[in-house]
Amino acid sequence: MPARHQHERCAARGGRLRPAALLARFAAAALLCGGPAATVAQTAAAAAAAPAAAGVKQIRHGTHHDALYDVVFEGERGIAVGAFGSVLVTADGGATWQVQPFPMKHLALMSVAMHEGRCIAVGQTGLVYAAEDCKTWKAAPSMTKSRLLAVGVNRHGVAYAVGAFGTILKSADWGRSWAVQTVDWSGITEDGAEPHLYDVHVAEDGVVTAVGEFELVMRTTDGAQWKALHKGERSLFGLSVVDGGTMYAVGQSGALLRSADGGTTWASLKSGTQAILTGVHATARGEVLASGINSVVVSRDGGASWAPVTSKLVRNAWYQALAASEGAGGQRRLVAVGAGGSILELDL
Repeated sequence: MPARHQHERCAARGGRLRPAALLARFAAAALLCGGPAATVAQTAAAAAAAPAAAGVKQIRHGTHHDALYDVVFEGERGIAVGAFGSVLVTADGGATWQVQPFPMKHLALMSVAMHEGRCIAVGQTGLVYAAEDCKTWKAAPSMTKSRLLAVGVNRHGVAYAVGAFGTILKSADWGRSWAVQTVDWSGITEDGAEPHLYDVHVAEDGVVTAVGEFELVMRTTDGAQWKALHKGERSLFGLSVVDGGTMYAVGQSGALLRSADGGTTWASLKSGTQAILTGVHATARGEVLASGINSVVVSRDGGASWAPVTSKLVRNAWYQALAASEGAGGQRRLVAVGAGGSILELDL
């Protein structure tokens, strides 16, 4: 796919650049063109002043101009990334977080992946950084100018990064080098439109699942041939894969989809909210949480029923992503990251 300059990606193309969808994924409309929006400061200020309700604890809050867009854990070790090249790390399961120096400070990191103690981060203008120890970050050669919105990697070092206007990159060496994947969109989307892709999962067997615009769920085993598994009207922003083949995807207008057969078929669930949902985390025990703009919903029965998390910390802010740590004794801590650089601990 040809590279696009920043101003071109900020403009609507054929009416496809939906304001609500972009607000959800990038957290504020101004970030699309390089800077934080006033809404970030407003919601962050409200969240900072709000008392925590039962089941919700604020672990960290930054400045009004901070924003975190992704978080990931491997055991008790975790990393969160966000605006202006911000990187936070934890070694105690998310109880405490420290700022980690990062070599780039002027653009946003939109997503991070961790596996076998190695990390890959991606973000605006197609930037990619890899760290073999999740500390010493090195920039990978640029393969695109399109914004990269998500990255995933498996234990073999096979990684995929996806983003704006159907951008897909593949790496076979833990993110040190990348190749652009060319997709024939004519067999996947209407009129061959190149959809924004918002999340990606790379399985240990090399099967890759991505979600995005047009309620698209698509899959590949080699990066070259992709198959659409599901399509609809809404954009999907988040994806969670559980051992055993259960998968969840979330998106616009409270969209919440579930697959019980490894992604072959998908069913729409009634989440009980019309909020834009951007993050989802699920467990093998049927616990599912979905977060987004002014809303977090929880299910303890595999998505059959849902209840809102009632806290001013949730109602007055957005939380982009969810992840859970797991200690040696099985202790878990589920966190949400988002506005104002906030990190919340949520009880399942």
